[in-house]
This record gives sequence, structure tokens and C-alpha cells, in this order.
Amino acid sequence: MAFPRPRPARPELPRQRVQSLQCGQGAVRAARFNADGNYCLTCGSDKTLKLWNPHKGTALRTYQGHGYEVLDAAG
Repeated sequence: MAFPRPRPARPELPRQRVQSLQCGQGAVRAARFNADGNYCLTCGSDKTLKLWNPHKGTALRTYQGHGYEVLDAAG
């Protein structure tokens, strides 16, 4: 008789702050990372999206032109 394999443990989220981004977007509505964690998008109440390198803390590009504040992003 074969027993079922135990479920693997869930990965834990980091418990310490590694980097803080000073984005100047007012209220940040969302922060989304790509699959490998090399890029980050932040959505702000100033109607912009910003693309970041989270490891260096540098802004790579700012996307403007939204009519309302940006609430979420996906990539």
C-alpha cells in the first residue's frame, strides 16, 4: 500500500525590508513585480505608472497619459 506524498511547505515571504523606493506618486495603489523579480511597476494617484529596477532602486521609465489615477497593473 502506497501512502500519499506530503505536501511541500509553502514558501515564506521576506520579513525584513530590503529596498525602499521613493517614487513621488502620491498614494501608491499597487506595486507589481515581473516573474523573475528584476522589474517592478508602481501605480499612483498622480495618474502615472513607473517602471523600476528594484535591486538598484532606480526608475527606468514613467508612463503618463491616463485620465484617472492608476489602480492596478499586470505584466
